Amino acid sequence: MTGRYQSGFHREPQKPYIHPSEITERRPRSPGPVAGAGEITNTSHGFTIEIDVFHFLPEEIKVVLTDDTLSISGERFESTGDGHTLRRSFSRKYSIPEDVHLDTIRSHLTNSGVLIINGSRKGWRETSISTYQPAQRHVSRSVTSIV
Repeated sequence: MTGRYQSGFHREPQKPYIHPSEITERRPRSPGPVAGAGEITNTSHGFTIEIDVFHFLPEEIKVVLTDDTLSISGERFESTGDGHTLRRSFSRKYSIPEDVHLDTIRSHLTNSGVLIINGSRKGWRETSISTYQPAQRHVSRSVTSIV
């Protein structure tokens, strides 16, 4: 179909968007990045964002969803041992596409320090599938070996 009645079924899924103003330059003598830019994976079922935040404890990370904007930030203070304090922080913002159910967005932190955030697209939902496992037969065999 063409024109104003064109269906949106064949378009690519929209990706969460990082605005260029959210990317900042590293200061001279900075210890380096404290959190990755984030790996975004899009499928027809939903999206997943993975961010390496291993420098931060769970209580130092905030994940906030406001309307269609997902904000992720972290802040940590460390003593360097020579009387100085090192501050590590990061902030990321993602625009969530219109075709994502906002109430399905979930986040969790892995043991290896990766923050995983995912959400489902409208028209798709996760369901539980029960499985049937047939009863197992117990068979014993006796083997004799002659040497």
